[in-house]
Formats: sequence, structure tokens, C-alpha cells
Amino acid sequence: MKKYEIERRVEYYEADTTQKLSLPMILNLAVLASKNQSDELGVGQDYHLAMGLGWVILQYEVTIKRRPKVGELMRIQTYAAEYNPFFVRRPFIFFDESGDEIIKVSSIWTMLDIKNRRMARLPQEIVDKYDAQRVKQVPRIPNPIKITDDDTVIENDYHVRYLDIDANQHVNNSKYFEWMQDVLSPEYLMTHEVTHINLKFENEIRLGHTILSQVVLGDGETRHRIMMGDTVSAEAEFTWREL
Repeated sequence: MKKYEIERRVEYYEADTTQKLSLPMILNLAVLASKNQSDELGVGQDYHLAMGLGWVILQYEVTIKRRPKVGELMRIQTYAAEYNPFFVRRPFIFFDESGDEIIKVSSIWTMLDIKNRRMARLPQEIVDKYDAQRVKQVPRIPNPIKITDDDTVIENDYHVRYLDIDANQHVNNSKYFEWMQDVLSPEYLMTHEVTHINLKFENEIRLGHTILSQVVLGDGETRHRIMMGDTVSAEAEFTWREL
């Protein structure tokens, strides 16, 4: 497998009010590292868009020891680990200046036929570039615990804006983290630090849609759901520690 790394300092606009790297930016920087690797290997966005295909992420699992602060130097390492005809697992590891692992992200990807909005078989000429291991079944990430009808939810609605949409013509993945965090109170976010996230995407959201972000508060955990009408678009489970 071919490993790839980017190195950068946390900029002020990548942090939240705690002066630490925000949750949406963790995903954005991870995707940036994978994009840069694909570009370097000659199978970047222009290559697969010309085939009518786009990479999409189906699920993230994020483990956070600590989030780096503004001005802190970090290194992000990624590689394509295992794949089969339809799925690939890609890890991302964030290291601090001392070389200690501070954030680990496991992700499951597939390819989308952009015109038909359907999952597509991975082109062999693309996956061969990454030297990933071919397997019968890509290791799964467990499903997050679902919100049930018996749960008491806190919810808020959001309108999908033009700037929420990416090159695949659907909502950028980091926006889900924004919607899921925003429905929590500022008091909760200022007194709790997230340590683990399991986020699974179910159905895509597109421009002009109105979504409902729901959360159920538990003891050290929150369960989240993004609804578009009666359709579940994403579900997640967050684990928190008190500050």
C-alpha cells in the first residue's frame, strides 16, 4: 500500500471557539489528504469525473485523543487499505509535532455514478494505483445506535444552501458534523469534549432540500439523526468527556 502524508499548521479559521481544530475540519483535512494522494497518482478528480464517477464516503469512525490547537503543527497520513469491487477502506492518522497519534479516522468509500446517482463498480485502473489489498469483504464499521420513537429528541431544521454542495453535486460530508453539533447547546459544547464518533450516511441530500437535525442526550453520549422528510439521511453516535 502507498502511504501519503500532508503537513500543516492549524489555522484560526479551521478552529472553533475552543481554539481547537473543529470537527468539520477534521473531515475536510482528511479528504484533502486523500485528494492530494489521488492527484499525485494521476487519478484525481478530473480523471474520475471524466468517467462520470465521483468518490463518496459511506461511513466514518473517528477516535480523538485530543484536538490540536491554532498554530500547532500536525501531520496527516493516509492510504487505501483494503478494497473489493465496490468498497474501499481508507484510514487517516493525525500526528502532532512530537509524532504522537492524536486523531484516527477509519472510513469506507464507494464510487457514485453521478448521472444515475447509483453506486458504481470501482474501476480497476484507479484502485491499482493505490496498491491496496484486494479482499472479499472490506472490514465493516459497526452501525451507530439508532434513535427510536420512544426517545426524547431535540431538533432544529436547516435549509441546504448552494455553498453546502460539493463537486459530486451533493452535500459536503463536513456539513453533517455542523448540523449535528449545532443542534446541541453552546453550554454543552463548551463543557464537553468529543472522544469518539461513528457517522453513517444513508441517503444523499441535495440543493434546496430542508433537513431536520435531531439529537438524543445520554450519559456521556449523544445519538444523532439527519432527516429529510420521512427519510433518514444520516445517523451518528458521539461519545463525550466532561471538561
